[in-house]
Amino acid sequence: MKRRVILAVVALFMMINCFAQNGKTVTFTGTVKFPDTENKYPIYLGKYEGEGFKRAFKAIDSTKVDANNNFSFKVPADKPDFYQVRVYYFDRIDFWANKDNIHVNVRGIDTAKMKIKNPPYIYMENTSAENDVINDVNLVGYLDYQQMIAVGQEQYRAGRSKDTVWINYVKDGFERINKDRDFRIKYLVNKYKDQPTVLYALGYLNPKRDRELVMSTLDNLTKKFPDLDQAKKRKKEILDGIAQEEKIADGQKAPAFAYPDVNGKKWGPKDFKGKYLIIDFWASWCGPCRQEIPHLKEVYSKYKDKGLEILSVSVDAKPADWKKAMAEEKMGWPQINAVESKPVMADYLFSGIPYLVVVDKDGKIVEKNVRGESLDKAMKKIFGM
Repeated sequence: MKRRVILAVVALFMMINCFAQNGKTVTFTGTVKFPDTENKYPIYLGKYEGEGFKRAFKAIDSTKVDANNNFSFKVPADKPDFYQVRVYYFDRIDFWANKDNIHVNVRGIDTAKMKIKNPPYIYMENTSAENDVINDVNLVGYLDYQQMIAVGQEQYRAGRSKDTVWINYVKDGFERINKDRDFRIKYLVNKYKDQPTVLYALGYLNPKRDRELVMSTLDNLTKKFPDLDQAKKRKKEILDGIAQEEKIADGQKAPAFAYPDVNGKKWGPKDFKGKYLIIDFWASWCGPCRQEIPHLKEVYSKYKDKGLEILSVSVDAKPADWKKAMAEEKMGWPQINAVESKPVMADYLFSGIPYLVVVDKDGKIVEKNVRGESLDKAMKKIFGM
């Protein structure tokens, strides 16, 4: 009797395990126009994991094209979620795995003699409204990028022509593009507000500026789809971000951190109490960061006797790169390396560099994201010269 019970339990366990391994799936297929004939690069299926600055792509499967330049993935769909297919790192396709068996046609290897960073628009076939959201949003993004290229070229030509009427007309071209993009994205958010994948469109909006629309859309999703954890997480991330923004508002205490210099001594904002401080987040590979350094030297020379200090925080992941750049730049103030930079980037809410923060004698933030002329204005406001 006992043996039969044990066998029954084992059989049940095997059935459950088998079901778990053979649950609901959808297929994602693709045809590659220019395949990787040397087999240097795989095609990945994966998803983004983590939150905020810790969010990163994690591959869960890989494949290569067959004799007809086709590839295929079976994608888990028991719990609908966003996934991404990366074709040779050139093409990236986001999609929602739930009920659509999707097909795409991608270019594959970039065969152009002169490679230009201009990602193509990839249309997903066989989609329902769930993935139509992503198709439509990606089209807006693609057209937005093409307009930016065109405006940049026109601004260049207008500048060379010295035609003041033309120059004045094109100078706010990027602002017009941004307004047009925001209008289109908001239209799509309202159009697809009852689709779980409207979350993809919300990612193109500013949670602070568009807070009412973003929050009302998220609230609608959580009511319509009580099990949609992605909407709950997104709302929490936004609220946490707003709370963090309040923590680093002008007049608030600069978040603490401490990283080592080349001798192992750790430095942070607290070490400069009684001095005005510029915190300069930079990296060896960042061209604009390196271009700003001569200006920082001028600022330092002009105000150091007035009580100004600078702390440069490299976000280089490789200390050797940081040390090489530091030796080349010869900056005359403390230099530290934040190899694990995500925590401090999350605290100060920046993702791009250079990012400069001005702190007063009490360790409170005066201004953020200043450089060049805006840094000069901040210094004049403090020192009156």
